Amino acid sequence: MLKRNVLQLAVTLGITVMSGAAYADNTKMVNPEGGVVVGYWHNWCDGAGYQGGNAPCVTLDEVNPMYNVLNVSFMKVFDVAEGRIPTFRLDPAIGLSEQQFTDQITALNKQGRSVLIALGGADAHIELKTGDEHAFADEIIRVTDRYGFDGLDIDLEQAAVTAADNQTVIPAALRIVKDHYQAQGKNFLITMAPEFPYLTTGGKYVPYIENLEGYYDWINPQFYNQGGDGIWIDGVGWIAQNNDALKEEFIYYISDSLVNGSRGFHKIPHNKLVFGIPSSIDAAATGFVKQPQDLYDAFDRLKNQGQPLRGVMTWSVNWDMGTNASGQAYNEQFIKDYGPYVHQQNPTPPPPSNGEPILKGIDNARVQHGSVFNELAGVSASDKEDGDLTGSIVVEGSVDTGAIGTYVLTYRVQDSDKNETVKARSVEVYSHKPVFNGVSDTTVQIGTAFNPRAGVTANDNEDGDLTDTIQITGEVNTNKAGSYKLQYAVTDSANQTVSVERKVTVTDGSSCANAWDASATYVEGDQVSHNGATWEAAWWTRGDEPGTTGEWGVWRKVGDSSCGGDITDPETGIELKVTGLASEYVAVNGDVRLSLELTANEALDVTVMAVDSTGTVVNQAKVNLNGNRSITLDIFNAEAGQYTLDVVGTAENGEMTLFTSPFTVKADGGVTPPPGDYPPYQAGHSYQAGDIVVGNDSNLYECKPWPYTGWCASASYAPGDSLYWQDAWTKR
Repeated sequence: MLKRNVLQLAVTLGITVMSGAAYADNTKMVNPEGGVVVGYWHNWCDGAGYQGGNAPCVTLDEVNPMYNVLNVSFMKVFDVAEGRIPTFRLDPAIGLSEQQFTDQITALNKQGRSVLIALGGADAHIELKTGDEHAFADEIIRVTDRYGFDGLDIDLEQAAVTAADNQTVIPAALRIVKDHYQAQGKNFLITMAPEFPYLTTGGKYVPYIENLEGYYDWINPQFYNQGGDGIWIDGVGWIAQNNDALKEEFIYYISDSLVNGSRGFHKIPHNKLVFGIPSSIDAAATGFVKQPQDLYDAFDRLKNQGQPLRGVMTWSVNWDMGTNASGQAYNEQFIKDYGPYVHQQNPTPPPPSNGEPILKGIDNARVQHGSVFNELAGVSASDKEDGDLTGSIVVEGSVDTGAIGTYVLTYRVQDSDKNETVKARSVEVYSHKPVFNGVSDTTVQIGTAFNPRAGVTANDNEDGDLTDTIQITGEVNTNKAGSYKLQYAVTDSANQTVSVERKVTVTDGSSCANAWDASATYVEGDQVSHNGATWEAAWWTRGDEPGTTGEWGVWRKVGDSSCGGDITDPETGIELKVTGLASEYVAVNGDVRLSLELTANEALDVTVMAVDSTGTVVNQAKVNLNGNRSITLDIFNAEAGQYTLDVVGTAENGEMTLFTSPFTVKADGGVTPPPGDYPPYQAGHSYQAGDIVVGNDSNLYECKPWPYTGWCASASYAPGDSLYWQDAWTKR
């Protein structure tokens, strides 16, 4: 029996991969169920392109998650003196040990992604002879077990296609391999990448297809590098593969011919045909699709006639991540163009195996630290003959929500015929880290009192206010001018400690120990005083005068005092700045939350008020402001309409300053996020589908489900603050 899309249980059961098999006994191989986006991965570093570009070496875990099938290139004969049986050797230039490489394959499997070994390549010298079948099968099995591959892709080209007895020996060896794993309840994927002119009736690749009938899973022909080769269509004429003006017609008619076995081409079922194109103009001499809409339209025509294709293939993921001759990145445009399209199409998967129980509801999950987790909630099992088998599910492993970390559970269910289905899921117990407010660098006058806790707070999503537990190390001597450092640390109930450093400058106001020096060298974060203001370096600099480098230069103005802090210039007056207010909010369950940042150049008593269109104060907050402070102001049962935010600051001498700004509340809120506070977005954090964060515009954003999830960590997709944030996030 075959079972598709099952996670590797070697990882599930915590088995360490040693020099032997990468798979534990009785585990399944990962097979994609729906549409596939196949990308070839280079087992070498750097590659010259057809247009002068470069393809870098990348690790498997760097590949965009919308590639749900990776073909590792290549298994081949590295030295004919060693014999004619192909093998695989990891190129050390990639920068991975064999164990790291195997671990990355395991990690991709855990994401439901398949990793195959590709046999051949353009320069492969493969020349097998009758009698080599078992020796070659044994080597495929050895390589598969060692690294954890999920199958093999036949990528023979040029003379290797018909060399010696390849057309019979290779299929025979693969039948042995497939039967070997089928006896263990696994499906070893078999795919092929023929150049499409070899797929005509009686073509050079047809023997591989016929000899593997009933064994192969899909075929991803190469529709590139064939220049003038093409297809004749009555009423249209000759459509060449490199005719960009007729690209949609070529894609449609060549696919239609293959899936129906017409116009002189060998038949390949539509749900086993994957269309292969290059990822950039550097990846192949011809075949690049300049207008992705041409492929969309051709695929839609096939779908409308009841013959949707299985997906797309590309040479290669490295070229998708490469650069052109001018050094400009291709920026993974291929996967951005075709990944969402293929996965949203969701072509009909191959028919499921009969007789095995079906497990549902076993998805990877994230649960909050200290919460209750029921491993069987939403999980069910059924069988065609036995009906509901939910009560027979056996769960191996456990989840301790009192300790953060990732746990793996294995679900097993067996029917009355002893057919067993096994699936695994990972459960991440997470806790948001505490967040400090008010720990900003400051300057105090010599001889004045300084309280290191004044205005400093710490809050945690799960634990609430942790201000009283803040630990401070370091001292500030306000009787002696100089620069001092304080370390603030706080630990939450999940034993997560957050530390921040604060710089305190003590000065008499007449001169500055950190005055800018034209001959001195400064690095990122260094602060200096110059011309009545404080400046901070954004990178290494020497000789660049603060105030002369412009908005995007090396120096950023961070204070209006002569020594970088809160000493007020009497001629300047009170300055109160309010940021974070959006122009429009959507009420969620009738409530609106304003997340604001208050900044003043001297100590103020501040009143923050939200006022509706009738002039009624709907909520207010009072804070003691000394420097910077973040606050939230909630409007409960907010009605749609116009509002005003009024912020009044009063100095010790009675002088007042006012900030006022309008905003709008809309009532139709869409999907309501779960209750609770949400952390600010952090680039590089490993976000999961459904995670909700606060963007830089103070709005809530939810990380989209796979295949978009992998983009949420990238600063290029920062929610509400980047050009492409909508590719990864949904605004709540």
